[in-house]
Amino acid sequence: MEKLFFRKLEIARLFTAAILLVAMASLTSCGKTEDTPAKPIKYNFNAIPPKALWLDVAKSRFIVAGTFQVDTNKLKEIIETESGYLNFTLSIDSVLKGELQTKELNIAKYIFSKKDKSHRSNDSSLFLLNGKKTIDFLIESPASTESLFMLGNIDNSLMSKTEDTIKVITNEVKQQQEITDDKTFFSICPNDKNSARVKRLIADMHNGAKANDAYIELEKMGFDAVPAIICQMDDRRELAQKHISLENKNPKAWEAYRHYSPKVVVDVLEAILNQITGQSFGFIENGGTEEERANTVRGWRTYLWHAANDSLEQKSP
Repeated sequence: MEKLFFRKLEIARLFTAAILLVAMASLTSCGKTEDTPAKPIKYNFNAIPPKALWLDVAKSRFIVAGTFQVDTNKLKEIIETESGYLNFTLSIDSVLKGELQTKELNIAKYIFSKKDKSHRSNDSSLFLLNGKKTIDFLIESPASTESLFMLGNIDNSLMSKTEDTIKVITNEVKQQQEITDDKTFFSICPNDKNSARVKRLIADMHNGAKANDAYIELEKMGFDAVPAIICQMDDRRELAQKHISLENKNPKAWEAYRHYSPKVVVDVLEAILNQITGQSFGFIENGGTEEERANTVRGWRTYLWHAANDSLEQKSP
């Protein structure tokens, strides 16, 4: 009896195993499995607009709500005479992005004079919003350790503070935190020959004999390399060659080449990404703090997320 019982038990086990194998084969033929190659992601970098709230949020080191006080006489003087920096104070009510311990900041804003042919900034908002509640988009710059700078032009660095604007910006900051999280972000990363090539070139950056050629080759890859660079740029390994020269493609540039002294991989990749795309999400080309590097990586991840998802949205009927 005991032998018969164990024999029936063994038959039952074999029968169950056979059913499982059939079920797995059915799933493999009807649906996606781990071994099924994923469809390549399409990135539409042409869909990136020149101006957008998400771009301003991604590029800002800090976003604060508060009140600024401008010397309007000094502002008028610069406009009427020579372009230059205007310095003023900003009293902070709340911080929407970043971490700040102070309640007052020194701010610098470059003001263009009327005769400056490169005039491209509507500084009248400084008059209109002086002493009023505003939301300010701020960046850091290697040019000064004492002041923060407004992000680009007034149009995308300053707005009136209202309940609606606070809500919109708070939601955008939250969304960018979510889409740049590793678990969400890596779902849009490529796994192709360009990705493998970028990985090899980053490895060459740790070899003094190969580093300079790696920089040159990576830049020459152009937009084909951008997704893989962004997906692999969160890398703090030290570079073998801490120098890179990039050609200034702007015809109005003061010099033919820009020269940087990056310290770790993420520093040089920011410089190369800026060279290829014309975008910038930080000033770490000559090194930076951990916070600056982390913020730069998040900015580029947001950029790639929009390049992937906005292209999908454009295909929707």
